[in-house]
Amino acid sequence: MIKWLKNLLFPPKCIFCNDILDIKSEEFICSDCPSKIPFLNEEISLKPGDFYDGILCLFKYKGIVKNAITRYKFHGKMSYYRVFARLLAEKIKETEILQNTDMILSVPLHRNKEQKRGYNQAYLIAKELGKLLETEEQSHVLKRIRNTESQSLLPKYKRESNVKGAFLVVHPSKIKGKSILLVDDVMTTGSTLNECSRVLKEAGAEKVFVAVLATGRNV
Repeated sequence: MIKWLKNLLFPPKCIFCNDILDIKSEEFICSDCPSKIPFLNEEISLKPGDFYDGILCLFKYKGIVKNAITRYKFHGKMSYYRVFARLLAEKIKETEILQNTDMILSVPLHRNKEQKRGYNQAYLIAKELGKLLETEEQSHVLKRIRNTESQSLLPKYKRESNVKGAFLVVHPSKIKGKSILLVDDVMTTGSTLNECSRVLKEAGAEKVFVAVLATGRNV
């Protein structure tokens, strides 16, 4: 009843097109948008120098997906995390990654950036994923210790050096010998995810798998 009243006062909207949905809707995606979503059907191949052991990605970073992630990340639409996490969980369940995952971590934001934004978009997804996949979420073991420039504002050749040394595992004993699912919202060059994976491996993680909503990479 409370949920019904809330939906009556604040009608649910599709996260992709902002159309108002039926007050009984549980999906937060309208019936028209699935055909417009640029799903990524190809696998992202690993390349020399990658420290992660596999990549799972839902979408191409363009069109209505790019717009939705931009609203989620920069315009306070933090409630989107539930839909993003559910879609990601459904994709993960179709793979063998889940059977090889001991815990879930998110790519951390520096505290200054998180305070300014009000939340870490990757952490919200990771936390919900932990519930949906019934897997331990332990994002606190990985910290960002240097406030780096935004990767999206840098040319490709500067992105690797920008994040070098920016992360620290603060509880190595918790990840030693573990297989980790590392969550972020968008992968472009992969430099941030690769640096996190390197640090996790050096601290004792056995495997690191990456799960992202979208990629701007040509695959």
